Amino acid sequence: MKSSFKVFIVPLLIKWLGSLIVLTCRIRYVNDHAYREYLNEKKPFVSCLWHDCSTMAGWVMRNSPVTVVVSESRDGEYVSRFANLMGIKTIRGSTSRGAGKAVKAGLRVLRAGLPLAITPDGPRGPRYQFQHGALWFAAACQAPIIPVHIKASRAWELNSWDRQTFPKPFSSINVVFGDPINIERERLELELQSVVDQVHADMMLVVDAASRFA
Repeated sequence: MKSSFKVFIVPLLIKWLGSLIVLTCRIRYVNDHAYREYLNEKKPFVSCLWHDCSTMAGWVMRNSPVTVVVSESRDGEYVSRFANLMGIKTIRGSTSRGAGKAVKAGLRVLRAGLPLAITPDGPRGPRYQFQHGALWFAAACQAPIIPVHIKASRAWELNSWDRQTFPKPFSSINVVFGDPINIERERLELELQSVVDQVHADMMLVVDAASRFA
């Protein structure tokens, strides 16, 4: 009973407190033209962001058509409820649990011309280690990967594996996008590690850019 109450109340508190803080912040979008174009033209894409900025992404993605892949773990229940409160749809499943169900649901989303968001180092890390599930989604539906990273000029950082961050009042929240990355299925099958390294490097460039803006 106590656990169920926490799962109910914690996402609500995060939404209320976070929304008050974000109202005092300036949100700046950098290199978002491709992201906006794909959204406006209803072209599918896979948005990849690291787990440390996934909570801030709730405000950036709120009430958007994106669907987020969330693990079936207990922590994932908090994330899923928070995302739903922010008007974001979720798919439950990860490489360790519910993978088949998540893959089928994710492919349906992309084939409907809608975006999918994945944290490739989730749900357990290690931090900034790219797990390649997102690549297969992109290759199967010929949908590009668009890296994104969110960095606040001043933020609280949790003592967790991902060092999850929350913006402080009156900070600037910088949302930086990378250029679309097309994933060829044939190359993915032949040179998986090479593709993983390329996408990881591109994501880290976006992290560096967000840090500079912050």
